[in-house]
Parts: sequence; structure tokens; C-alpha cells
Amino acid sequence: MAIQYCSKIKLMFVWSLFLFISMAQASAPLTFPRYQTKEGLAIYIGLLPAEMVEGHKSGSMHGGLPTGQHRYHIAIALFDSLKGERVNNATVLVRVNNRIGVGPDAFKKLEAMEMNGKFMYGNYFSLKTAGPYRIDVKIIPDKAHKPIEVTFEYDIAHT
Repeated sequence: MAIQYCSKIKLMFVWSLFLFISMAQASAPLTFPRYQTKEGLAIYIGLLPAEMVEGHKSGSMHGGLPTGQHRYHIAIALFDSLKGERVNNATVLVRVNNRIGVGPDAFKKLEAMEMNGKFMYGNYFSLKTAGPYRIDVKIIPDKAHKPIEVTFEYDIAHT
């Protein structure tokens, strides 16, 4: 009973952290659900302006910041939805397109990372045009043969 309670506290903490980070970006309000469950995985997504994480690991994280404006860091945290334990051994791929189909066709691998003592997956992306985006996430858990796919939608208004 105490273990389940601690796991729920951990999940609530991570959710609160993503919610706080999301609220901090006034220029790009998040208007999408930041959490989904599928096939036993709890999937949390967070987006931050890249400048907010550029000092992490001496700025060399994920090969350094992309050039240009409208750079974002996408982070995914995975949990076993029944046990509440973090999933640290998956391959996570993300593709970001605006809803009218403009964007890369290929998925980009998120790198395993630790931020503030918490394990997650992340990488930089450029969201160059205003408007809604579709974020396709493909997760290949260590023990699974078939990828788990979810889609998040994100609306951004550049100023």
C-alpha cells in the first residue's frame, strides 16, 4: 500500500513539474493534453523554449542548440502505468509536423537524459511556423517487439 502511494506521489510530482514548465512559457501557450496512457505506459510530454535548457550539461546536450529562432526542447518521461516506475530502457522517436503536413517525414530519436535528477528522453526541434502541430511519438520498449505510437497536438503562436 505504501509503495503504491509513493508511486502515485512520484507521478503527481512529475505531472506538476511538466505543468509548471508549461505555464512558464508565455510566448507559446500549451493547449494540448500532456499525458496519455497506452499499452501499459504512462507517457508525459513537455515542451520548453530551447533557451531555457541550453545551459544544461554545458550546452552540449543533444549535439548543441539548433540555429535560428523558434527552437524548442521536447522531453518525454515514461512510466509503467501499473507500477508507477520510470521506464529507462526504451527507444523514443518523435516526428513534429504542422497539421497541414509541412515538416519532416522522418522520426528523430530522443536521447536519454537526466534533468534535475529525473530520467527522461529529449531533443531539440524547430517549430518555425505558427499554428497547430502534430507530435507523433513512437516508443519501442525494451521487451516489446511492436512500437507503441501516440500523437499529441500542440498549438503555438509566434510573436
